[in-house]
Amino acid sequence: MSSGNLPRTQHPELFRWSPALDPAAYIHARYTVTSVHDGEATALGMAMEQSAGTVMIRGYVAPEQMGDWTIRVTAIEAQAEHATPGLQSYQLATDVYAEQQQQARTWTVTLAIPRVLVAGKAVQLFNVVVGELPRLGFLTRFRLDALALPEDFGPGPGFGAAGIRQRLQRPHGPLLCRAMRPAVGVDTDTMARLNRDVLNAGYHLVKDDEVQVFADNRAFRQHVEAMVAARDEAQAHSGERKGYLANLICEADELAERWDIVKTLGVDGVLMSPALQGFSTLSMLARERQMPILAHNTFSDLLTRHPDWGIAHPVLSGLYESLGADWIVTSGEYGAGDGVAGADQSWPFGRPQRAMPILQGGKTPEGLPNFRAAVGSDDYMLIVASWVDGHADGLGAAAGIFRAAIDATLPRA
Repeated sequence: MSSGNLPRTQHPELFRWSPALDPAAYIHARYTVTSVHDGEATALGMAMEQSAGTVMIRGYVAPEQMGDWTIRVTAIEAQAEHATPGLQSYQLATDVYAEQQQQARTWTVTLAIPRVLVAGKAVQLFNVVVGELPRLGFLTRFRLDALALPEDFGPGPGFGAAGIRQRLQRPHGPLLCRAMRPAVGVDTDTMARLNRDVLNAGYHLVKDDEVQVFADNRAFRQHVEAMVAARDEAQAHSGERKGYLANLICEADELAERWDIVKTLGVDGVLMSPALQGFSTLSMLARERQMPILAHNTFSDLLTRHPDWGIAHPVLSGLYESLGADWIVTSGEYGAGDGVAGADQSWPFGRPQRAMPILQGGKTPEGLPNFRAAVGSDDYMLIVASWVDGHADGLGAAAGIFRAAIDATLPRA
């Protein structure tokens, strides 16, 4: 479609829901949008833009052959108006359906998307459910607020919360993890010593930081070897199972070799970035069921944080879970205040094999009741670095204090 214009059709019935259609053949997406056109025109335009917008070409395409491929509008609801303006709308000079634009209004639009259109594939799902909708000139706000996927869409977590607990031999309580800080400018021996010491003092696992950089795969292997050795030393010293997650955020042509390296060396999990490396990359790795995968939030907060433009955080998190993530990073404010999660932070998501949420950023032992209240259970991981790194008693003592606070919450044997 022409990006600035409102598409029109002589066959609007092909883009409206009909009781004759099979609900199981569709997935449902709900959007909040502000548009300079009325609700029906806006919804039909969105449906056309992301499916078979052209349904008739004499001698080539007939409307009756397109019905299985068109997105259907199932609901349109007017919403309260925003106090602040959205983006500036635009309209192209080539618009053959040029019409007077109205004052922008906000609508909730629900679309039924044919499953054949997304083909059970991660990239195609995003290509259709979001695609070029944010480009449409008549939309001044856009947010994907809900997406109901069938249970069989995507591989789902290979391990989930239960599998992570089993691998780390931690049946109860939140998991305590330190990210490697500083992530750069520190030699490998120092990084390994930091990991070993914080694990010896009581942390359950450590993880690479997302911004760590390796010149090549040889440097990556050397780093992972050192971190695995530090984990094993701490495990022998403490008598507890310890874990190490390696940073698998890398270029596409580096990924296969690095994946082989972490499998060969026996790391306990990896972090990768679906928003940077591709949503289907997450599914590709998850299908191997080799180790738990942390879907890191780097770059993706650009999609979720603005209240008027993007994807609601629970929606993206639920998609990550469907596509194979075992750990998912919660939003930055999650677990703050009284600990009760707001509507935009709802957890857990809908699969029986659930991913484990990660809470990070400024976490202290005093917050443990709030974290549990937000999650609704102790099935979560805390990433705590700053509190122990800057503690007056030193890193080792601080790690022991945090671990003792967690242990005090566990059921007595």
